[in-house]
Amino acid sequence: MGNEIIIGERLRQARLAKNISIDELQQKTKIQKRYLEAIEKGDFEALPGTYYVRSFIRQYAQVVDEDGDFLVDIYDEKASFEPEGKRAEPETVQGSRKALHEGKTRDKKTRDYLPVALLGIIAFMIVGVIAYVAWQDRNSDPVIGQTATSMEVDGSVTTEQDSSTNEESSTSSQTETSSSEEDEMEIAMTDSTQSQATIQVTDAEEPLELEFTAKNGRAWVGVSVNGDYSLQETLEAGQNESTTIPEGTENFVVTLGASANIDLKANDKEVDFDDPDYEALQKNLNFEVTYQD
Repeated sequence: MGNEIIIGERLRQARLAKNISIDELQQKTKIQKRYLEAIEKGDFEALPGTYYVRSFIRQYAQVVDEDGDFLVDIYDEKASFEPEGKRAEPETVQGSRKALHEGKTRDKKTRDYLPVALLGIIAFMIVGVIAYVAWQDRNSDPVIGQTATSMEVDGSVTTEQDSSTNEESSTSSQTETSSSEEDEMEIAMTDSTQSQATIQVTDAEEPLELEFTAKNGRAWVGVSVNGDYSLQETLEAGQNESTTIPEGTENFVVTLGASANIDLKANDKEVDFDDPDYEALQKNLNFEVTYQD
């Protein structure tokens, strides 16, 4: 079942890439429209027989510049879509580019101003010592003067501590407000048909990670970014698979064969694509994503 769905979807994507309609394809291949639609759905049992399946695949593939012999070998299970080595996961970047750049800028400024700050502290200490010695020389009553000075210093320290406490409280309040106002990612299905649905994801954090879990039975999943598949897997019941969408990607397609057997999450949040008006069969989920600043 999985190979038929993959073959049909690959031919359909190639047709769409060449902007060829089903009617135009019927004229070019001389194959009835209902058979062409059955091929794209992976419903090869609707075709007259295995001979016609192989012949129709080759004719369809020739028009859309696909390798028909290779697709027939896939159908006959003499070849496989599986790559030799599993695709490496994209490297996860912690934090946005803007945050990393700002962090580096702050570190550089700190290093540049550190020597100046140290010199300022030393100069302040020297001036303080000189002022203290001069004050001692002018003071005729050391005991009373010391007491007064002590009181003034204590008052100054208390004021500085109160000011520091107020600043820390203000900073903490601003941090809590900022955290509470941070937008949370939202996922919604905006429209749906038997074979298509649009999924809008807003305020997503990068990178966006998709996780598929098979339930009840076998199911095929595919993730297409800019026309190239980053994931193609046939999952058995209880098996899961994940993939990371490249940063900055705003549109991609998730294709599900036997969609009733799949649970899908985006950044650990459930993606609800069930539509009670339609039977859960093969379905393309067209994702539209906006990211947090």
